Amino acid sequence: MNGLAPEQRAALAATGVLDLQHPEVRAAAERALADGAEDDTAKAVAFYYAVRDGISYEVFGTGLSETDLKASSILKARRGFCLHKAILFAALCRSQGIPCRIAAARVRNHISSPNLTKLVGGDVFLHWFNQVWLQGRWIKAAPVFNRLLCRIYRIPPLEFDGTGDAFVQGHVAGQEMQYLDTPVLFDAPTAEQLVQHVASHHPLMVPASLRVPREREIAAL
Repeated sequence: MNGLAPEQRAALAATGVLDLQHPEVRAAAERALADGAEDDTAKAVAFYYAVRDGISYEVFGTGLSETDLKASSILKARRGFCLHKAILFAALCRSQGIPCRIAAARVRNHISSPNLTKLVGGDVFLHWFNQVWLQGRWIKAAPVFNRLLCRIYRIPPLEFDGTGDAFVQGHVAGQEMQYLDTPVLFDAPTAEQLVQHVASHHPLMVPASLRVPREREIAAL
């Protein structure tokens, strides 16, 4: 499959994903800011850690449907992969008036399981992260791996201070991410735009059901 079928595009058409006025998004922002972060940098840092450590990192069983892509759905399910975390971080930042966009770049040699490598069709992955406007410039941030996952992979957590980029994951034994091209930027994406981008690079990740296949389903694809 190269891209989305017409019926898939119709299902996703004009569906926004940054539902920053949703009660779950607003409540998550309030919880993250409970310690009294006041300026935009402190707020963005608080949101980064809320997304990184408060939401699990899962691929199999994570949805790519219209509903599953919504920031509020990600919050409720407490799970997601790098695309979902980028959506949630952007929604939280924008809920406080902080400009934030979603970015996607191709990378090679990403740390992953053999099953995920099979699912995406090789060792070249889409890495989703954010660009957040702080202190007069766009700063890259990738709230992907939480502390538990970092312990599993034996890599250091990716830290963010709001003043410098935090999107190149620490590595062990040559597992660093090698960026292959200029990132594609999404300022106000619809579900269709994001899923189309996934489908164009990883067609097996977007089957007709618009859900990421679970591990046990990969052999049938």
